[in-house]
Order: sequence, then C-alpha cells, then structure tokens
Amino acid sequence: MSLFSKKTKIEEKKTVQSVSKAEPVKVAPMKTGTTGMGVKSVLKQPWFSERATILAARGQYVFLVEPTATKPAVREEIERRYGVKVTGVNTVTIKGKMKHFGRKSSLQTGIKKAIVTLKAGDKIEIQ
Repeated sequence: MSLFSKKTKIEEKKTVQSVSKAEPVKVAPMKTGTTGMGVKSVLKQPWFSERATILAARGQYVFLVEPTATKPAVREEIERRYGVKVTGVNTVTIKGKMKHFGRKSSLQTGIKKAIVTLKAGDKIEIQ
C-alpha cells in the first residue's frame, strides 16, 4: 500500500474538466435608481445665497450634496422627498482651498452643489 497514488494524465484532465464545468455563482443585481448610494441620503441641506434666491424665483433650487452623489440620485431624492417633477440637474464641484497657519498648511474640504430645475408650476417650500 502506498501513501501517494499516482494518477495518469488522462485521469487528471477529467478532474480538471469536471471542476471547470461547475455552475457559476449567481450574484444578486444592484438595485437601480439608487446608484449605489444605499439608504444614506445624497442631500445634505439647501444652499442659501443671493444667487440661490434669484434662481429660486426662476424655479431652480440649489442644494449641498454628498461628493459622491450622481445626477440621477439627486433627481430621485428631490422627487421622493418634495413630491415635485425635476426637469434637470446640474452639479458643481468646488475644490477646497489651501490655508496656511504659520508654517503649517492644510486643505479645507471641498463641496458639491446641485442646481435642480423643476417643472413649471412646481415649488419647494424651504424654511
């Protein structure tokens, strides 16, 4: 009786073929519409400035959003939260500025804003 059994090359090929013919693992697809953002909201807060107030009179509202937020995710969140029809979303990413404190320097965090255009007649009441 031997400790190690010798296999012929034909037997080895059969075992390799049987392993490679195994069924592929099925992975559940991601939910569409959330664009990977999950449960976390993409909207942080409304953005108030002089320009944002002028845009609000024209049916455009400005929101501070997560840096990873996409336009479809912002559209979906606005429509779900405020019950309005969004016709367009524009995003603006503003890089953080470098600030110097004596010999030390640090980078301020950047922001991402979304300018949301609503269907004519729709309004958002922001407090």
